[in-house]
Amino acid sequence: MIRHLPIVLGVLALIGFTVAEARMSGRFQGSNMTAEEFAALLKKVPMDIGEWHGTDLPVEEQVKITAGARGYVSRAYRNSVTGEEVTIWLIVGHSKDVVRHTPDICYPSSGFQTMSPENAHETFVFEGQPHADFYTNKFLKEDETGRQLVRVFWSWYKPADDGTVTWEAPEIVRWRFGNAPSLFKLYFTSKMSSYKETTDESPCMKFAEVFLPIVDKALSTSVQPAPAETPAATAPADPTDS
Repeated sequence: MIRHLPIVLGVLALIGFTVAEARMSGRFQGSNMTAEEFAALLKKVPMDIGEWHGTDLPVEEQVKITAGARGYVSRAYRNSVTGEEVTIWLIVGHSKDVVRHTPDICYPSSGFQTMSPENAHETFVFEGQPHADFYTNKFLKEDETGRQLVRVFWSWYKPADDGTVTWEAPEIVRWRFGNAPSLFKLYFTSKMSSYKETTDESPCMKFAEVFLPIVDKALSTSVQPAPAETPAATAPADPTDS
């Protein structure tokens, strides 16, 4: 038995490498839609949602290239009753690009200070909705224009054949999503009223409750089968025909 041990270990190692390669290469993706088809789904995200009214924000070409955004929505939503504002950055692209450039990297490169050394996990739990997992952190920038204190939530969604939309914030993002040709990333960002503002008090949380069901429906790739066509009736043959 001992003499066969190296062979057994070699087989197990080969299986392990094969599983890892399959995940990272994107061999098993779960959806055969193209990136262009996924990008087209973003056009279904509405401008107005209840009391929240959206305004599209300009995006520089270099930002789109850096983010790997083959399709995007960059928009500010303002609540007509409370005056609160939340901006969203929703993109789709290849996972090798979309898993990178997260807020904890992008904001410091823009002059912001990261307020917490570790990103926190936040699960959005709203009645009648599937749970959605996000990362979150706070960012501070103080310069001659004043002070900016913002909170950002971010998460990813990898399309699957059944069309189910599940927002995830995995521990190892690249391992979870592999080399998927299409991956969505969503940011919610809002100004904080004070350093003590909790995640539950954030305008992002209030907006997410009404926005997530809408965006999930817009991004769902499930397709209902078309009803079967009834064959056209064939006229009976005329017995007088010869």
